[in-house]
Amino acid sequence: MNASNECPVLSRLYVFCAAALIVIGAGLPVQAPKAAVKNAEDLLIVDCLLPGQIRSLGRQATFLSARRPVRTTQSDCQIRGGEYVSYDRANYQTALKVWLDQAMAGSAEAQNNVGEIYSKGLGTAPDYGMAFQWFKKAADQGYGRAKINLGYLYESGLGVPQDTAAALNLYREASGITDELLYASTVEVQLKAKDEQIGTLQGQVQSEQANSAQLREQVRQLEQQLAERRRALQTSQRELQDTQNKLAQAKQAKDSELTRFLENQMLTQEQQISSQRSQIASLEQRGSSGTGGQILAGTPVTMEILDPTFVATRGRNTAVVRGAGKRTLVGRVSAPKAIARITVNGVAAPVASNGTFSAEINVAPGGTPVQVAAVDTRGAKAQLDFTMIPAAGGAASTAAGSRPATSGVLPRDVKLGRFFAVVIGNNTYRDGGFAPLKSAASDATAVNSVLRDRYGYQTTLLLNAGRLEILTALNEMREKLGPQDNLLIYYAGHGEIDTSKQGYWIPSDAAASNPKTWISNAAISDILNTMPAKHVLVVADSCYSGAMTRASAPSFDAGSMPADKWGTWVKTMANGRSRTALTSGGEQPVPDVGAGNHSYFARAFLNVLQDNNRLLEAQRVFREVSTSLALNAAKSPLPQDPQYAPIRYAGHESGEYFFLPKGATAAGP
Repeated sequence: MNASNECPVLSRLYVFCAAALIVIGAGLPVQAPKAAVKNAEDLLIVDCLLPGQIRSLGRQATFLSARRPVRTTQSDCQIRGGEYVSYDRANYQTALKVWLDQAMAGSAEAQNNVGEIYSKGLGTAPDYGMAFQWFKKAADQGYGRAKINLGYLYESGLGVPQDTAAALNLYREASGITDELLYASTVEVQLKAKDEQIGTLQGQVQSEQANSAQLREQVRQLEQQLAERRRALQTSQRELQDTQNKLAQAKQAKDSELTRFLENQMLTQEQQISSQRSQIASLEQRGSSGTGGQILAGTPVTMEILDPTFVATRGRNTAVVRGAGKRTLVGRVSAPKAIARITVNGVAAPVASNGTFSAEINVAPGGTPVQVAAVDTRGAKAQLDFTMIPAAGGAASTAAGSRPATSGVLPRDVKLGRFFAVVIGNNTYRDGGFAPLKSAASDATAVNSVLRDRYGYQTTLLLNAGRLEILTALNEMREKLGPQDNLLIYYAGHGEIDTSKQGYWIPSDAAASNPKTWISNAAISDILNTMPAKHVLVVADSCYSGAMTRASAPSFDAGSMPADKWGTWVKTMANGRSRTALTSGGEQPVPDVGAGNHSYFARAFLNVLQDNNRLLEAQRVFREVSTSLALNAAKSPLPQDPQYAPIRYAGHESGEYFFLPKGATAAGP
C-alpha cells in the first residue's frame, strides 16, 4: 500500500501546503534577473542628471523635486531614466550642466566636481584658475578630496603661484596627520649653487640674476600686451556680431545700399579680428619660446633619497633605519645625463642609466653622519647632510627588510574589512600592432595566487582579457564592494600614451589604430571614484603606467614609528578613503621579461609580499620594490622608475592601503 492510501489526511495536507506556497510566492516581489551589458561603452562613467522625484506635502499637495546629479555608468543612467551625454562625446559644458546648480547652492561634493571639470578641460584647455576657485570653496568646507586637488595645484603652480609648503599642509590636513605623528617626506635636493658654495661663481650668479630680472620684465610686458590684444579682440568680436545682426535686418528690409555698406564693414572687421588673432599668437609664441627656453635651461635637476626615509625633527636632517650595522642608501636623480658625479661620504657612487645610485653605510649605534654630494655638468654643486640613526630599540642587523617590534602589528581596535582583487594579465593580442608578451600572464597568475593563498583575498583572475571583460569585472566590484572593503587591481600588459599624456591599458581585443578600443586612465579613475570601497590600490606593470600617478602626497616611514604612534597612525590611515597606484615605471617603456618567468617589477613585488608576515603598508611596498629595482638596475635593459602616488580624480582623500597576511592577528590590549 502506498503512502497516500495509508494517510490520506497527510497527503491532502501536502497538497494544501504546496498550493499555499505557490500563492504566497506569487505575492512576493520577484527581482528580475539583471541584464548582461553587451556594450563596453555602457560600463563607462558619465555625469547623469536623474529625474526629480514626486513627493507629498501633507495629504493633498504633491510636488516634483529637483533633478539629482550623480556619477554612474551609462547603463545605470539609462535604466534610471537619467539624462547624460555619452562618454566619448562629453565635454566641459555638458558636465557643468549636471553639477553647476548644486555647486552654486553650496554642495562641497559638487564644487569639487566642478573644479575637476575645469582642471581636466574635457575637450578644451584646462582652466586651472577656475578650478582653483571651486576647489578652494569645497576645501574651505573641509572636503578632503578638494584639499588633495588644491594641494596639487599649489605643488605644480597651476592657476596659483607655486607654494610647496601650502601643498604639503593641505595634503597633511586631508590625511588627518598631525605633528604628533612621525612624518617623513622624500627629501629632494635642487642641484644649484648654494650661497655658501658659490665662491668664485658670485659674478656669474649676479649676472644670471640680472638676466632673470630682465626676462621677468619682458614676460610682464608681453603679458600686458597680450591682455590688451585679447581685450581688443573681444571688443572686435562684439562689434562684428552687432554688424552681422544689422546686416540680417538690412537683408530682411531689402535695403541694398545698407546691405553693401554693412557687408564691407563686416569684411573689414573680420580682417581686423584675423590680424588681432595673429598678434595674439605672436605674443604667445614670444612668451613661450622667447624666454621659455632660457627659463627651462635653468630648471633644477632634483635628487631624492629613496631609502631610508627621513623623519621630521627640529634640527639636523635625520633618517631612521631598522638597526645598527651595514645599511644600503638608495637615491635617484631626475636627469642622470646632467650629473657629472655623485659621492656619498667622499666615495664615488656610480649613477645607473635610470638615475639611481646606492652606497653602503655602516651605521653606528649612536648614529652616523652622511653627506651626499652631487655636481652637474654645468659645475653647479649641492650636498645633503643628514644622520642615519638606528630606530629606538632596534638591534643590529643586516636584513634590509627587518622591522622593529613596535611596527607591523594591527592595533586591536582597527578593522580592515574584506579584501578583493581583480588581477589582469595580457600576453596575446588580436591586432598584430601589439607584439605578444612573455611574462604578463605568468606575473598575473603568481600575484593572484599570493593574494588568494597568503593574504586571503577573494580574487578574479583575467588572462588575455578583452575590453568588455575588464570593464565588466571592474563594474562588478563597483556594485559589490561596501564602504569598509579593500580592492587591489593588478594589470600586466601593454600600455600606451597619447600626445596629450593620457595613459591607456591595452585589452587583448584592442585595435592599434583606434584608441577608443583601449581603456584610458581617465576611465579607470572615474570607475574608482564611484566605488564605495574604502581603500583601492592599482598595481600597474606596463609601459607608460606612470601617467596614472601625477598627484603627490606626504610619505610616512611607518616602520620606524614608536609603538604609541604606530597605532594612532594605522587607525588614522585605515579610516581614510584612499585611491593610490603603484606603477612599474614613469612615462616610458618598461621591460617585459626579467628574473625567471617574471618581469623585474613583478618579481620585486612578489618578493615583498611573499617575505612579509606582518601588517604592511603600501608605501613600504613601494620603497622596497624601488630599492630592489635600483639595486638590479644593471641587469635591466631599460631603466625603471617606479611610482607611488594618489590617482588624480579617483576620489582619494587620505588613508593608506594595507596588506595583512592570513593568520596575522591584532595586537593585544
